[in-house]
Amino acid sequence: MPFSYLLGSVPTGLIVSRLIYRTDLRRMGSGNIGATNVLRLFGVQPFLGVLAIDMVKGVVAVKVAESLGLGRTWVLLAGLLSIVGHNWCVWLKFAGGKGIATSGGVIIAAFSWKVIAAVLGVFLLAVLITRIMSVGSLSAAAAFPLATLAAYGGELRSEWPSLAFSILASIFAFYRHRQNIGRLLRGEEPRISLGGKRRGGA
Repeated sequence: MPFSYLLGSVPTGLIVSRLIYRTDLRRMGSGNIGATNVLRLFGVQPFLGVLAIDMVKGVVAVKVAESLGLGRTWVLLAGLLSIVGHNWCVWLKFAGGKGIATSGGVIIAAFSWKVIAAVLGVFLLAVLITRIMSVGSLSAAAAFPLATLAAYGGELRSEWPSLAFSILASIFAFYRHRQNIGRLLRGEEPRISLGGKRRGGA
């Protein structure tokens, strides 16, 4: 389990900003180390790279736990710890990202295609309509427990860890997006632009 937390704690966005752009992502844009801040500051290609690696952290945490023969509860706990590591990184004095990409990796690795399709579909639709990444993230986070309940509702006796994980992951996402929620309520949350680099909240 410590492996999952430490894996999640790898600050991908910060590493990319330092190695490639010779700057500190924490001092630019929103100051967040996640993929959205990378998108606004450096463009689509580095965003996709950071997004993919952050997702892989969740996938690897799940697959390593499965390879050890651990049960469903422990597998999902490993996934949850990778999200905790991303959000509260030990190397960054327990600061970190918002856990959406890493949560997505866990969902892809550990949940049914129905849950994956529902969460991804809600995310993409919300972003396409609003062009606000945080709206997509929050919409997907809200949809995750509902999609899990719909997919596993008939098997909750054995699949309760899936529902518990989905609720906790959703709570984490809303908590980490609390500043975004404030900006959304004030009408100040910036929209994403794939055609150029912008600075703004993430």
